[in-house]
Amino acid sequence: MTSIRTACAVTLAALVLATTLAATAEARPRHRGMHWGVGAGIAALAVGGLIAAGSGAYAAPAYGYDEPIRRCDMVERVNRYGEVVGYRKVCSLY
Repeated sequence: MTSIRTACAVTLAALVLATTLAATAEARPRHRGMHWGVGAGIAALAVGGLIAAGSGAYAAPAYGYDEPIRRCDMVERVNRYGEVVGYRKVCSLY
């Protein structure tokens, strides 16, 4: 996944979890006083999601970049008189 997709996935997961917590917090009977614990939990989830999305915490791809690159071209085949008699595929590694 690209970094943008990863960031979107982490942010979406954090928002879904925060929404779930907020919905369960509203389902409880209300008591007098402030419920700062729920707000702090939601804020911590949001900040954690942003930190996870912004840092390079993900592993590098498993495929290597040091493998040789194969490039193929079509080359004309000529006879001894210089006339083109066909084409052939010639490949080389870089």
